[in-house]
Amino acid sequence: MSQPRPLVDRSQALQLLKWQCVLAVALMLVATLFAGALAALSMALGCGIAIAGSVYFALQAFRHAGATQAQQIVQGFYKGEAGKFVITVLLFAAVFAWVKAMLPGWLLSGFILEQLVTWGVLLVGTTGPKK
Repeated sequence: MSQPRPLVDRSQALQLLKWQCVLAVALMLVATLFAGALAALSMALGCGIAIAGSVYFALQAFRHAGATQAQQIVQGFYKGEAGKFVITVLLFAAVFAWVKAMLPGWLLSGFILEQLVTWGVLLVGTTGPKK
């Protein structure tokens, strides 16, 4: 007899967060080696903004599971995406307003590269081998 499967699979969200953290550490090391501590701090801020949004989305989108909660699952995805957008905007505004010692190019590079990880994990997760 087969086990019932939930409507949502949290494993991709956890995989995404893991790879975002791994990439953040790698990018900070690269920034430190090539451009110094200020570049690494800027890179860390950009990565942190992306990761904070992803964490919020994952918490909202994957709170519910099961066929009886389909409407809550959909609402969680909408709420998660809207919250992720608001968090991203607010964190960028805070960084640009309050962090004077920052390199914008490194900040934006960190954020953009973290967003690319999101697409990469999703593509690999949907096209990878099935277990």
